[in-house]
Amino acid sequence: MTDPIELEDLLHLARVAEGRGASLPEPAVARLVCLGLVRRPEHLCEGAPTLELTPEGLARVRSSDQ
Repeated sequence: MTDPIELEDLLHLARVAEGRGASLPEPAVARLVCLGLVRRPEHLCEGAPTLELTPEGLARVRSSDQ
């Protein structure tokens, strides 16, 4: 059983989608990772975002835009 996604989670998810995931507090990142919405890339290039959306996270962002 997974926890329901809260409004605050969606706001944090939007920040990741905008490339601002580095500014999230660590507990928020841990929650999004636990929910399966974001992940840390295996390889980071200089200047690359520190977090990326999973396919489920991308679907959530797209569905919340409609």
